[in-house]
Amino acid sequence: MIVVVSGPGGVGKSTVVAELLRRYPDMQRSISVTTRAPRPWEVDGVDYHFVTEEQFTDWIDKGLFAEYADIRGHHYGTLMSSLEAVRPQEILVLTIDIHGGPSIKRLFPGALMIFLKPPDVMELERRLECRGSETPQEIAGRIELGHYEMTFAKDYDYMVTNRDLETTVDIVDSIVRSVLRR
Repeated sequence: MIVVVSGPGGVGKSTVVAELLRRYPDMQRSISVTTRAPRPWEVDGVDYHFVTEEQFTDWIDKGLFAEYADIRGHHYGTLMSSLEAVRPQEILVLTIDIHGGPSIKRLFPGALMIFLKPPDVMELERRLECRGSETPQEIAGRIELGHYEMTFAKDYDYMVTNRDLETTVDIVDSIVRSVLRR
């Protein structure tokens, strides 16, 4: 089963997915490819596959991506090979942007689509500031982008408000378990 988790930047997608991975030993996380530089705590091949613009463009030309997007001047994508390798008894979770989710659903109609939303804009801004990885101008841009991204929630099977980590993970966990029982 493929599980897609999307939402505005700073909503807590990676944190929620990390907790799901702890709860589901048989769940794997898809590692996206990006052209942006790693943040100080990120590790190549663990958090993302960090590549050059030239390599990313070459992979686009070769048709290696199931989905990709240009987000704030950097490319992000999911390799088709990582999705095609998923067996029915496996769970692969993707943390991707709002444009990538519908692309995955078109290619894999059985994918479970979950949209995380913040309780409000002020909380989203606070979370972005707490990261300490972006300037105030970048945060303002992400907030503006977040308003736009929220309009895509309707394209997802479920929408979950991330008020606090434990409750959010419990809700997403129950959604995954209910879909697995079908």
